[in-house]
Amino acid sequence: MKTVDDALSWDKFYSESQKRKQYPPKKIDLFNRLVAYTDNFFLISAIGAFTPGYLMIITKELLPSFSLVEDKNLDELNLLKKYVSEILKKTYKRNVVSFEHGMCACLGGLDRAHLHMMTINNNVNQKILKESINKVLKDRRAGINSIEYEGYTFENIHDINQIISDSKSNSYKINGKQLTLDDIKNDLNLNEWPISSRSHVMKGGHYVYFNSPYKSCSFLTNKNFQTQMGRQIIFEAEKRVNPEFKIFSDKIIRDNLFANIWKWQEFPFKDNMLSTMNEMIDGFGSIKNKLKKFNFKYFY
Repeated sequence: MKTVDDALSWDKFYSESQKRKQYPPKKIDLFNRLVAYTDNFFLISAIGAFTPGYLMIITKELLPSFSLVEDKNLDELNLLKKYVSEILKKTYKRNVVSFEHGMCACLGGLDRAHLHMMTINNNVNQKILKESINKVLKDRRAGINSIEYEGYTFENIHDINQIISDSKSNSYKINGKQLTLDDIKNDLNLNEWPISSRSHVMKGGHYVYFNSPYKSCSFLTNKNFQTQMGRQIIFEAEKRVNPEFKIFSDKIIRDNLFANIWKWQEFPFKDNMLSTMNEMIDGFGSIKNKLKKFNFKYFY
């Protein structure tokens, strides 16, 4: 897929949708993934669909996070999120996690607010999800600012990982603290997302919103983590309960130790993306009247 200045441009997605000769298209391209839209938001089949039924809700207006959506449009956002979640659950018989990395500039520059709607295996319970979150936080050395070793200070995560893995614990000094779920879950009010993160964003801050089926495993943190954290959490959880997915993952890692299956840049899963576009048609039809006042439209 070619690189563009605004890879989430509403105008480009809509323009390409008018050119499609069939739905879903025969193959995935950058801007032919539009599946539905309302007055102020649109839905696309998301790249990196390692689980079935992966969608993103995106703002038509160029905003860096959902915390900056105007109050008058919040009902539209919340109802769209609610009904999309419901039809994902019904269509795939799986739970749904929604997450956003606010102010992330995830695409390397110009970016607009996008909320991930990703399905997760029903066998992922609270214990498994919490363990998966803590593993991701540890893998990312979240909360560790730097490490002092042999008279030098290292800030790069790869250096930090190597020193911690290869050295005795008394041979280095950690600056910061390794964070866990319990350290981040009460940073901001999860129930009042996205409004509760607005003042933080207005000061230039980042946040991560992660809303799972379990309150104890959901959070809205003002910590500035690396992007794709939500995807990595779901990937770790899915491996724990889905033997076929774990076999698939292990095979890729055996062939390439440095592969990151949860990164959409490395593994787009285009077949799953096309399947999602087709499998969601009936579900969108079932919520059309519920979102009628927001001029909900979908493709079929």
